[in-house]
Amino acid sequence: METRNCQNCKKDFTIESEDFSFYEKIKVPPPTWCPECRMIRRFHFRNEGMLFRRTDGNTGKEIFSGISPDAKVVTYNNDFWFGDKWDPIDFGQDYDFNRPFFEQFRELLSRSPIPARSVYNMENSDYCNEASFSKNCYLCFNTDYIENSAYLRKIAYIKDSFDIYEAREDELCYECVAVDKSYQTFFSFDCESCVDVWFSKGLRGCTNCFGCVNLTNKSNYFFNEPCSKEEYEKKVSEYIFGSYANQVKLMEVVKDFWNKFPNKYYHGLRTLNSTGERLFDVKNVKNSYSVREGENLRYCQDMQPKASNSYDYTVWGDRAENMYECVTCGLGCYDLQFCFNSWGDIKETEYSGYCFGSSNLFGCVGLSKKRFCILNKQYSEEEYNLMIEKIKHHMDDMPYVDEKGRVYKYGEFFPFDISPVAYNESMANDFFPSSAEQSKEKGYIWREIHLRNYETDLKPEQIPDNIKDTDESIIEKSLGCLACQRPFKIIPMELQFYKRFNLPLPRKCHNCRFTDRFKLVNPPKLWHRQCMCEKDHNNHEGKCQVEFETSYAPDRPEIVYCEKCYQQEVY
Repeated sequence: METRNCQNCKKDFTIESEDFSFYEKIKVPPPTWCPECRMIRRFHFRNEGMLFRRTDGNTGKEIFSGISPDAKVVTYNNDFWFGDKWDPIDFGQDYDFNRPFFEQFRELLSRSPIPARSVYNMENSDYCNEASFSKNCYLCFNTDYIENSAYLRKIAYIKDSFDIYEAREDELCYECVAVDKSYQTFFSFDCESCVDVWFSKGLRGCTNCFGCVNLTNKSNYFFNEPCSKEEYEKKVSEYIFGSYANQVKLMEVVKDFWNKFPNKYYHGLRTLNSTGERLFDVKNVKNSYSVREGENLRYCQDMQPKASNSYDYTVWGDRAENMYECVTCGLGCYDLQFCFNSWGDIKETEYSGYCFGSSNLFGCVGLSKKRFCILNKQYSEEEYNLMIEKIKHHMDDMPYVDEKGRVYKYGEFFPFDISPVAYNESMANDFFPSSAEQSKEKGYIWREIHLRNYETDLKPEQIPDNIKDTDESIIEKSLGCLACQRPFKIIPMELQFYKRFNLPLPRKCHNCRFTDRFKLVNPPKLWHRQCMCEKDHNNHEGKCQVEFETSYAPDRPEIVYCEKCYQQEVY
């Protein structure tokens, strides 16, 4: 075990013996940045919620892209980029041992085209990004295997649903966060295997529940009180679902009710020897966030089944192994270090971006089905191996130094100033919000977002309160957002959904609705706290003395219990 001082935030952090073993196995030096700073640096390279209009580098036509028009890169329409009418090897360059590596990589990244959007196997889903296997979807991000849905983020295997964050295997759900394997679940948080559940939190295997908290395998409960089926239906029918004003009042009542009940110190199920937040079916996963079916991971975030034997790895997984300091890489990846936006059985690759189905790459951009390339230039296997050793020594002897004086030798992920994504466009800003001034002070990229001016047909107060008073003409109108005042529209399948379930039209645009939902999401950060339980339980008398690491910050309003105390409060 060794304590070091972070090169970025200047705080001390610990490298443990098992960490050193991992670094030795993959032949990289130990990090000089603390885990949180490393994570934020990777987050800076991922846009997970914005689309931009920019010029296609091939045709000159306007296209939608996940890359800002102000980013100094060239983007091609995806169909052309993945085609065979151009060759990224044509943009290859010799390695210059008189210049730092990262300067040369930035130059290559500015010249070698990248895909406009990060999508795969999409049908009628042009307004989505960081997505795959989607059909008839709109404004969905970080999604896989979804259909007939809109305004989703961090989603897999979902149909006919709207306005959801982080969920799997749902159908006909709306305004939910962290709801899995559920059907017709609305305005709910942290639920699993539920049917016909409304305004509820922390439910497992429940049906016909309204305004409930911490129930397991229950039916016909109204604000945690059991009812007969007839009583339940009568109480639910007293609420005017189609009214927006009534919905707002009800949500205030529901959230006050939720806050009277304890929360387990972390969200997760079926974990073994693991620590972090939002861990499901994992083994030996430490200091990680939002991981499903992972094994032997540390400092990882947003991993889908199955990732293993990796450190400092953000977003994806899907049979990825031996990954280090990578973001948005997955689908059979093996032995990648310091890579971004690369996937599809790519192997033994370092310091590369937007590469697919390749192996033995170093410092490459946009290569597909290539081997033994450096800065997009082809080498023989023997030449490649000799060059790689020289380059790594050169990166140590002539490191890149950014404007804040941070030194980047071999073993560091890419500097902030190389990212095609600005901080305020990235998932870093979702979890760690920053102003323009703060971002520039920290050396992040910041770009002003250029908004088009559109006329608003209806102000928020002019939108019909009840869905019953709304006709099909609403889809032709531009509605003013109650929060940001930007105009937004209702799409046809969205209106059909509202009418089917008697839901009022929203008064906020999809971005502001996401911001509201995201307030329920705990950050990828842990605080040391003590259980807040003061009841007499089987495991203690008086105030519980158990301490833990939790993603609930000390200044949050929720009641936080250790696992044993929480289990005794679940009905």
